[in-house]
Amino acid sequence: MHDLTVRNIPKDVYAVLRRDAKRNRRSLNAEILAVLSDKAEMARRRAEAAKVIPELRKMREEMARKYPNQPDSAELIREDRDSR
Repeated sequence: MHDLTVRNIPKDVYAVLRRDAKRNRRSLNAEILAVLSDKAEMARRRAEAAKVIPELRKMREEMARKYPNQPDSAELIREDRDSR
């Protein structure tokens, strides 16, 4: 485990952290660790999504080549909505 010291925290940020710690029944330290852990998890998920997006684009291109005359789904949805 590593230690981290944070200085010059703005009063409003400190107040929010303190309030959330109390609301979540955690110490201030535990609340800050939870916030940092959540941020790290979001970054990890974003990195995973960035890997998947090119694969999805490739699949879409392959499907468009395999089935070239398929109508645009957005147009179909719009037509359905307009017919109501």
